[in-house]
Amino acid sequence: MVIGKFVAACACALALAAPACAAPGKVWPIAGVEPDLEDFSDLKPLAQAIGNARVVALGEQTHGGREEYLLKARVLKFLHQEMGFDVLLLESGFYDIARLAQRVEQGEKLDDVAPGNVFFMYARTAEGRGMLQYFDRQRAAGKPLALGGIDAQHTGELSRTELLPRLRSHLLQAAPALANGAGWEHYAGLAQPLLEMRRTPPAAPQQAAFSQHSGALKDALCKTEAAPVAYSGNAFWCQVVKSVEAQAASYWSADHDYQRDNQMGDNAIWLAERMYPGRKVVIWAHTVHVARGFQRTPRNLQAGEVMHRRWGPDYKVVQFSGAGGEILDFATMKPLPLPAIPADSLEATLAKEKYEVLGLSPGAPVLQPQFSYEYLVQPGAELGVNWDVLLFIRKITPVRMAR
Repeated sequence: MVIGKFVAACACALALAAPACAAPGKVWPIAGVEPDLEDFSDLKPLAQAIGNARVVALGEQTHGGREEYLLKARVLKFLHQEMGFDVLLLESGFYDIARLAQRVEQGEKLDDVAPGNVFFMYARTAEGRGMLQYFDRQRAAGKPLALGGIDAQHTGELSRTELLPRLRSHLLQAAPALANGAGWEHYAGLAQPLLEMRRTPPAAPQQAAFSQHSGALKDALCKTEAAPVAYSGNAFWCQVVKSVEAQAASYWSADHDYQRDNQMGDNAIWLAERMYPGRKVVIWAHTVHVARGFQRTPRNLQAGEVMHRRWGPDYKVVQFSGAGGEILDFATMKPLPLPAIPADSLEATLAKEKYEVLGLSPGAPVLQPQFSYEYLVQPGAELGVNWDVLLFIRKITPVRMAR
């Protein structure tokens, strides 16, 4: 299906019929973005780029692009049905998705229970719901995907209403002294506003007391367990406590000590290695979280770099980009035109081709500047360095709110 040569560090323009240029990788046309396209032959080069990697992250340059979500859902379907990936980890709260995973095991539909608990641009848009509904259809057909959430920022209704009571109930059995008294009351009193996304920092002595009790909880819960891991037990609650602690560090420092992504990476590693060992994993999240090589400071890594340092070549990243159009801005909930792409960008070169959707999988870093919208990307972010595959969509349109 590969119909041409890919240009990197090459003076001539990229062209699908330009064999004179350097050819470190592949460019190929993609039939379309619609998830119901059943012929996957156009995605075989993607399988070659992924190879034997056990974890594949599907990024998105915005949370509001219709075609990005549709193509991501098609790629998820391909990875699940053709390549044996059967674990789906979402950019949503670690605790919230754990509880939803238990509920779908009991027969509920993820699409029904997602609103208020899964990130709303996945749970309430028609295109995001396509991913949830695929999950439900496959479960009903006896070909289920397992489920987890990686986010250390808990924003769901389940976190707000039941995380702390359920944590205390577990502690009453596992470490009763930590579930009572002034230490617990102080910890819970500061944790609850975090779960309600309130960012006002408490006074320094209060933060210190919170950290002291959080440390005691980790000492009690984070010991290695020989028993199989489930969404219960000390190991699970250890991850919850670490996630709340990371949310506190991020919120109370106004993101100067941004620990959210460090913990997102840790949660993904725990899920892949403890909860679902040996199984092939798809991560569905924003590119800023899953790309390799991104960090705010040497101690504030983005989750993709945490995972890359752990898994190396077993971790692959698929990036999505476009040449223009509009998205739905999830902050304002209004259509937002995409900025004009730079004339020297990879996207501007791709936009000259006749195909609406293209895939690129280089064998070496692509030095041509790349345009990406809506994330904190360091200058010089590159295909072949920060992500392994680029799926290019000529024009992006806004997602549609469906409920």
